[in-house]
Amino acid sequence: MTRRVTFTLALILLLSVAVWAGPKIEVWEVGLANETISIIKDLIAQDFTPKTGIEVSISVFPWEGMFNKVLLAMASNSTPDIIAGAPDHLVEYGVRSGVLDLKENFGAARVQAVEKKLYPGTTRALNFRGNTFDFVENAGVIVGYYRTDILRDLGMAIPKTWNDLHAIQPKLKARNMSAGWGYGGINGGPEWGSYLMMKQNNGSWVDGETYKSKLLEDNSVQGFKNYVELYTKHGLPQEGISFQMFKTGEWPVLMDISAFYANVYLAAPELSGKWQVGLIPGTVRQDGSISHESFMGGSTLGIAKNAKNKEAAFKYLEWYLSDEVQSQLVKLVPEKIKGAMIFSGNMAATKSLPIPDNDKQMFYEQLNVSNAFSYFPGGSAVQRELNFAVHNVLQKKIAPEEALKIAAKNTEQELSRKQKEYQIYR
Repeated sequence: MTRRVTFTLALILLLSVAVWAGPKIEVWEVGLANETISIIKDLIAQDFTPKTGIEVSISVFPWEGMFNKVLLAMASNSTPDIIAGAPDHLVEYGVRSGVLDLKENFGAARVQAVEKKLYPGTTRALNFRGNTFDFVENAGVIVGYYRTDILRDLGMAIPKTWNDLHAIQPKLKARNMSAGWGYGGINGGPEWGSYLMMKQNNGSWVDGETYKSKLLEDNSVQGFKNYVELYTKHGLPQEGISFQMFKTGEWPVLMDISAFYANVYLAAPELSGKWQVGLIPGTVRQDGSISHESFMGGSTLGIAKNAKNKEAAFKYLEWYLSDEVQSQLVKLVPEKIKGAMIFSGNMAATKSLPIPDNDKQMFYEQLNVSNAFSYFPGGSAVQRELNFAVHNVLQKKIAPEEALKIAAKNTEQELSRKQKEYQIYR
């Protein structure tokens, strides 16, 4: 065979590979364990790439510094195709024209087909001024954890409302026990504990249309008072390690994030049959219904404006966030990674968790009645001010109404400043 023929055959081979090779996309994930990323890569290799011809490269980064890393990548036009982040981070990128409005670029029908599989409390919160910049990936929610063995021995039922909790708290205290609060409590994001109690009272932080503070409206004030009075009036402890206190039974009633579930279920097998997860205590509204609305957070995924393969990136999101893939993922993570568990933003995936049916149902119900923190310019300032307001009441003994007035004043100033700043991004 002559050199010319050999060269020609090699050229044909190279050209055929170039023709048949599918597009490649790059994904920046955040906060996931490397082992979880390996599982996702396996699913991609087994299912997504063979079906679509699209190759996927995934890198994972810690939460700390991720926001600034993405902003720098946007400034230097070196973003990946898909970016993960907190819900408010993705909207911040979108306001700065750094990620795509998914409905505008891929059509409302395709976007809604993905959203209908996800918890509505996340999709509502992520729609900003008619734009959809991201989809929820993983969702966490504050729920109730109950040592049913202890409550049963004491003749107590699981509290359905905060009034029920108030009623059993003196009886618990008399036995050197107490209800407690982990995430959402004094040392773990008290702004979120006060947020959920404001929401249960039909209150809120900011008007989503005018972006004016609602902290001083009656329902918001009442919800905030209900929260701080758990500590000032009803004696919930301000210190304590949730896992230890729940395990020993010192806190037989606990409010904490869904991630806490894995700690007990996988790390305390000796408690099997002695506890269960349930709805967070609720607030009785004027019509007699009970609101169990809670704080929901998580991670989300969006497509960079400068993505090289936008259509391929959206196909990946459609596949990755589907019922089938997310249901597989929530089962494989605890199976392959000892002590690990993830809670998907996909509704069907919750019912595929490898945990008792009653617990799956409780998580499904809690996530279904909860709402993520709706984005607005200056949102981080409100979170900070509510945190300060709680500590002003508990540490400085300032009246709840006065603490909220301070928070509202500072919030209004920040909201006004942010509105002016964001004019340039419209």
